[in-house]
Amino acid sequence: MPTRPPAQPLPSSSSSSIQRPHHISSELYQLFANIPFHIIPAKLEADLGRMYGLVDELGGTCVRVEECGFVVSAIKGKPRLVRSLGEWYDKKPILSPEYIFDTYTCALEHAAEGDPSRPPRLPDRSKYVISPGPRPIKAITTFPKMLKTDTDGEEEDVKPAMKRRKLAHNEEINSEQMDDRYEPIALGDMTLFGEDVKFEDIPSLCVHRGSPLKCVNQDMIDAIRPIIEEREFEEAQQKNSNVLSYRRSLSVTVPRRIKSGKEAMKLSGVGEKVAQRIDEFLQTGSIQASSSILASSRFQALNLFASVYTIGHHKAKELYDKYNCRTLEDVRNHFEAIEEDSPEVRVKDKLRRRRRGGMKQVEIVEEWMRLKGELDQKIPRKEVEEIAECVLEHLEAYIPGCEYTICGGYRRGKTESNDVDIVFRPPGMNMDIGLLRDLYLRLSDLGIVTHVLHVTHRDLNTPIHASASNFDNLDKAFVIFKLPGPGRLHRRVDLISAPFDRYASAILSWSGSMMFERDLKRYSENVRGYKSRAGLISVSSGEEVNLETERDIFNFLGLRYVPPELRNAD
Repeated sequence: MPTRPPAQPLPSSSSSSIQRPHHISSELYQLFANIPFHIIPAKLEADLGRMYGLVDELGGTCVRVEECGFVVSAIKGKPRLVRSLGEWYDKKPILSPEYIFDTYTCALEHAAEGDPSRPPRLPDRSKYVISPGPRPIKAITTFPKMLKTDTDGEEEDVKPAMKRRKLAHNEEINSEQMDDRYEPIALGDMTLFGEDVKFEDIPSLCVHRGSPLKCVNQDMIDAIRPIIEEREFEEAQQKNSNVLSYRRSLSVTVPRRIKSGKEAMKLSGVGEKVAQRIDEFLQTGSIQASSSILASSRFQALNLFASVYTIGHHKAKELYDKYNCRTLEDVRNHFEAIEEDSPEVRVKDKLRRRRRGGMKQVEIVEEWMRLKGELDQKIPRKEVEEIAECVLEHLEAYIPGCEYTICGGYRRGKTESNDVDIVFRPPGMNMDIGLLRDLYLRLSDLGIVTHVLHVTHRDLNTPIHASASNFDNLDKAFVIFKLPGPGRLHRRVDLISAPFDRYASAILSWSGSMMFERDLKRYSENVRGYKSRAGLISVSSGEEVNLETERDIFNFLGLRYVPPELRNAD
C-alpha cells in the first residue's frame, strides 16, 4: 500500500470540512513541524485526502508506520487495530482523527488573531488517545552500600561493601528483595563556616565547603582575576600548573574579611604570590599587574576573540600572534581565507547546516559576529525560565511527561546568565533515543532555534564514556535560540538529553561551577575509586552506578550534600 493516496476534495457534508476564511494568511503556524504521522485509511473514506493535506499544511509528514511518531485511526477496536498495525500496535501512540482537525482549527484561530508573540499550542493529546503506545519503563535498581566516613569526617579509602545489583526492567521486587535494599543515610546539607573558623581548618576541596555566589572578599578576588585570565591565554598549554594554582587559591571562600596576605597563606593552596597581591590590594585598593593587563590592547583583543563560539584561549592567542589578527573582522577574514569551498558553494548548503547542524567554523564565526551585540547581553532569570518552558512545550509534542532542570549559573543563584543550560529526560528508559534530534529540528523548523552550532550523540553501547568529542557521552545540541515574538534577542542555549537513569548525574555535572566539578571528579576518583562523568563508574571493576537524585550521589560518595547555591567556587 502506498504511504498516502492522492488528495481528494471533501463533500460539503463532511464532518471534517474546515473552510479557511479568505482573510487568513496562506501560511499557518507549523504546529506539526517535524512530527511524522501514519494514517490508517480504514473508515476515513473521503476524509483521507483532506487529512493528508492538513498534515502537510501544518508542517508534518505522512510516513510508513515504522517511521512515524503517531498513528491516526478512525477505527478504535483493538482486534482491527492489531490487524492493521501488527507488531507496531503497542509501539506507537494511536490518536483519533479529531486531533488533526482540532490542531488545524487552532492554527486557523491563531492566524485570525494575528499575534506573533503568542504562538498557538498543540491541543492536549491525552483527549484523543485511542492507545497510548509503549509504557514508560523505569529502571529498578538497588542502592549500593555507601562509602564509609570516619567519626572525624575524614574519608576512608574504601570501596562499596556491596556491588549494585541490576534487575531486569520487568522484574518484580518481592518482599525479600525489599528487605535487602540499602536506603542511604543522609549526611546532612553543607552550610557555610562561621566567622570564628580558623583559616587552616577550611578544607582545600570545594566539595568539603560551601561557596556562596558572593563573599566578603569579592572585591579582592575580582582584582586578582585578570591575572588568571591573562595567563589562560599565555599559558594555554599549561593549565594544570600556574593557572590552576591561582584558580584554586581564589576558589577558597572564607566567612570574614581577610586582613593580610600572611593570614591568607593559612588557607590551603594560597601561596606567596597570591599573598603579595592581597597585601597590595589591601594597601592601595588595586593591583598594578591587573590594571596593566586590563589596559593592554593585546589582552582586550584576545578576550574579544575568545568571546566568539569555537575560539578558545589557545586559538585566540594563535590568531593574534601567528596570523596578526587585531579585530573581529580580521578573524572573519582569516577563517574565510582558509575555507576550501568558495563562498558561492558555501551559500548553497549554509542554510541547511544552520538549521540541521554541522555548521563550519567559518560560518559559526560569521554568524556569531553578526549577532554578537545580542549574544553578549546577559539573560535575566525570567527569560531563562521562559526559554525552558518553551523547550518543555516542544518536548511534549513528542513525549508527554518529560522533566527538565535549568542548570549552570541559573541553578547556582545568578540573577543573570551568559547562556542557558537545560538538562531534560523522558519518563522512561530508552525513550531519549532520537528525542534531542527531534526537538532541535522542530524548533529549527519553527524558527525558534536559528542556528544549530554543534551536536553530539551518545554511544548507545557505552553508557558512560568520555571522548574528545563527547566528554560525558550525552546527547547535546548547542544552539542559538530566539523566543517567538517581537523584541526578543538571540540567546545561547545548551540542550542536554539524559537517559532516564542518568538524569541526576547529568544535572550534577552541568550545574558547575568549574572548580567544584573539577574537585568532585578529583575526590570521586582519587579517594573513592569512581570516575565521575555525568555518572559514576568504578575504576577497578567498570561497574556503573546511577542513582535517582543528587543527594543519593553525594551520600554514596560519603559527602555532605552541597546545595547548588553553595557551589560557586570560581
